Amino acid sequence: MQAAISERARPVPARVADPAPAERTSPALRFAEQGQHAQMRAFAGEVLYTAGMPATHMYVVKDGEVDLYLVRDEKRTVVETLRRGQCFGIEPHQQAQVRVHNAAARTYCELYLIDHAAARDALAASPTLVRGMMDTLSERLAVAHEVIARRANFQPDLLIYAQLLALLGAADLGRQGPQAAAPRGRESPTNGMARPMLQEVFTTARLLFGHSDKHIRSCLGKLAGLHLLRIDDERGTGKQVLFSPRDIVAQVRKLVAGDVDQDKLSYEYISVDEFAALVEAERPQVLRKLAASEYADDIFTFRRAEVLRLLNEKGKRFFVERKIKQPSEFSDIADLEFADTKSIFAAVAKVDTFALAKAMSVLDDGVAKAKILQCLSQRRRAELEADLADLGTVDPVEAQQIGQALITEVKAAMRAKSA
Repeated sequence: MQAAISERARPVPARVADPAPAERTSPALRFAEQGQHAQMRAFAGEVLYTAGMPATHMYVVKDGEVDLYLVRDEKRTVVETLRRGQCFGIEPHQQAQVRVHNAAARTYCELYLIDHAAARDALAASPTLVRGMMDTLSERLAVAHEVIARRANFQPDLLIYAQLLALLGAADLGRQGPQAAAPRGRESPTNGMARPMLQEVFTTARLLFGHSDKHIRSCLGKLAGLHLLRIDDERGTGKQVLFSPRDIVAQVRKLVAGDVDQDKLSYEYISVDEFAALVEAERPQVLRKLAASEYADDIFTFRRAEVLRLLNEKGKRFFVERKIKQPSEFSDIADLEFADTKSIFAAVAKVDTFALAKAMSVLDDGVAKAKILQCLSQRRRAELEADLADLGTVDPVEAQQIGQALITEVKAAMRAKSA
């Protein structure tokens, strides 16, 4: 827990080649290994559960790493990373067991699943003091996780400290009176300079960000190294932070422009539209590449609670049946499943079978492929199937271009038919 609330919202455990003795002798792992408990595997990025779901069992990590995270203000904040021998998914202080956070596999994992009844029986056999300590620790851990998630800031740390100093500096100038805000170039080198107490900066940063003194000292040291502030030791009053509150935010913003905190941003969820804007692609392009498995599996994740909600409301057909498209909406060769057979027949008659084979190489055995084959003569169909068998690797750009030309012909045939 100390690692989780120190310098970053996401704790990064030390990696070792061999598990520590405490991991090998974990009581939770021994308990799981001695019983007849179910086991499961999870791949990197796979969501195990989401907050609010009923909790029917606890997990024990047999191998791999699991992230516990909370989503606050549409930001995903990892509050703890668990490894071999550690358990999660049970809240002893709760009467009705529900998930209070989200869990996802950080790496490939093997997990034990222990029914809550078995876990509670084991806890009930413990001394009263131990049960009381478990309830207290569980409650404190839930509160600590919430504090971490609320205080996580996805801006660069130097920028949030510059903003904090600007606020404290403005308040300090107000206390100094009108003379403190005199125009620059006058007789005093400290005109317009704020001098809040260093202790005040530390106290405020702890309250607002939950950062450790070490991290606060590091950030202030970096700002001092950039000559944006200095720390003076006034005898009798203590250390003061001297800086210009008018300029510090603008100066730091210039310094950190383009210098994003990758560790923070890598644990933020984004939508498909945000992803498309980030990579400067159109949404349909992104979805086509996703459907063709051209992205790494860990780029896109699905929220289990949202999938279950849609499944309950709309049924399985919602996920497998395609939305009926009009000719003006055709953008992919798979959309030919919504075209009439006569228009497809007119279009494929103008395409060489070898080129048609390249276009169809991206199609699954679905309605669109069946319709195209249906529109071919027996001789052309045999040629097409032979071409598909001998095709080898196809340039996806060329296949897409041929498919777009075919779609254009189908659209023209359908427009001519309805005219």
